[in-house]
Amino acid sequence: MAQNSKQLEAKSLLYYLARSKTCIGDGIFAGADLEGGEPVTTLKRPLIASLESERLKDTCANCFVWTEGSSLGSRLYVKEGTAVQACAGCRRFRYCSRVHTRRLPMISPTHNFQACQKAAWNRGHKHECKNLRPVGDKEIPKAVLGCMELLVRRKHKLIDDESWIMLQALDSHIDDFMQNGKYPGIELMAMGTSEFSATQNTFTKEFVAAMYARILSNALTLITPTFDPLGILIDPLLCHANHSCEPNAYVVMDGAQVQLRTLREVKKDEELYISYIDPTNPFARRQSELQERWFFTCKCIKCQQTINSDEDEWLIRPTAMPQNIKEMADMLLGKTDHEDEPANYVGDSAYERRAAAVQGEVFRLHEEAQRQADPAEAIETIESALRLCSQSLLWPVYRQPQPALRDNLIVNLLAAGKHELAWAHCAKRHRYITPKLYPQVYHPVRVVQTWQMAMLAQYLASTGTEVQPGVDMAVIAAVLIKAVTESAKTSHGVDSAFSRSVGEKYQEVETEILAKFGSRDVMESAVKAQERKMKEMGDMAEF
Repeated sequence: MAQNSKQLEAKSLLYYLARSKTCIGDGIFAGADLEGGEPVTTLKRPLIASLESERLKDTCANCFVWTEGSSLGSRLYVKEGTAVQACAGCRRFRYCSRVHTRRLPMISPTHNFQACQKAAWNRGHKHECKNLRPVGDKEIPKAVLGCMELLVRRKHKLIDDESWIMLQALDSHIDDFMQNGKYPGIELMAMGTSEFSATQNTFTKEFVAAMYARILSNALTLITPTFDPLGILIDPLLCHANHSCEPNAYVVMDGAQVQLRTLREVKKDEELYISYIDPTNPFARRQSELQERWFFTCKCIKCQQTINSDEDEWLIRPTAMPQNIKEMADMLLGKTDHEDEPANYVGDSAYERRAAAVQGEVFRLHEEAQRQADPAEAIETIESALRLCSQSLLWPVYRQPQPALRDNLIVNLLAAGKHELAWAHCAKRHRYITPKLYPQVYHPVRVVQTWQMAMLAQYLASTGTEVQPGVDMAVIAAVLIKAVTESAKTSHGVDSAFSRSVGEKYQEVETEILAKFGSRDVMESAVKAQERKMKEMGDMAEF
């Protein structure tokens, strides 16, 4: 059965496709005046989604429920006991839900089907399963798997003409890939894609190479409701959303369902932009990343300010950096090429080149920590980077990569069981960083970070840990959960699994806190006192 045909109409009440005035090709435009946090469109599922290799082991390939989770609170919306089982045919994809039995001569005399597996089977997996069986133990890149699914489903008339035409309207950037020397690799991957999908007689090698290139340059990130990355998604409508470093929209997922929601008020006929990258990075790093991966120079409102926006603000002028940092910068200038990398550009003066060298070293440490699997090693690397930021006197706490380093530090501290120290950094982030980077209370990143903090507060309360004298972590957890309960209705939608789970958690916590204090007036007084304590704890972290 054809997918998404009704969802891909050129016009709707809330959006329409038209030629972009700022970007190459078409874009998505508002069909009406929209408030911040409104859903623009809701798709039952993206046309194609492909999981990361690691997530193939613990994530349902149909509904995308991640059965492991990465940190406190990331699995609240996952039903207890949820697990995934491998497809008995290909052994590559795993599925959850109830078991059904059906005879499948292509795989085995009897095959146990779960509801999710049956849905995936009918959507097209039945045509690719036998092709994947011989390579079941080999790692295949997610873009290749995604391209295979596209070709197989189109071959068997499971993707309608309208969707197919819209996919082909996406830029393949073949000329750009040829220019940067990556096209031979694309051709090689396309050959494997054709072979594994058994579509050599349906599509030419040039066509497959172009489709694979489209996936590389247009795919969006497949995410959980708490924005943990799971893989990539391809959708003929959503992939037409253009980029801005000052986005007015974002993509959020609830299982397989995906929504485009507004981040602020949008006027009728205004183009809707999402951000392909972290828009809180400095100007030069944003431009470098966009040029390298998506082959364009961003000219959004923020980028028109070049280095004069908040993202490029220093705490002190580079000319005023301490002597020991100058000496370190000079050493880096002699040993590395940090200052010459376009992503680290600060300016052309000697002092600005020193600042670029230091900035490059901090980003290098950040990238190194992201690759380290051992939490203890990652913590050591991150703390070195944060210490350098602090000692240089250059970095405001909200200038990247300091916020990203702190985010990664919190995750690794939790993994290492250092919950009190993780709390100190959560408190600092909550007070000084999150409101600056994500001013809307319903910004999805702000909501998820607050939720993570709430779950950590509840854990500390359950252990009886005295974080500071006079601090009641159970009350603080209730304060944070209440905040998420209200904001999640806008960030994720009232009916999302995340919002419902958070609401249920708040009802549970409020009942416990009310019973503890005996009356609502006494409870409200305690809440105000603990809110002040939480603000004070924003200064607990060393840096």
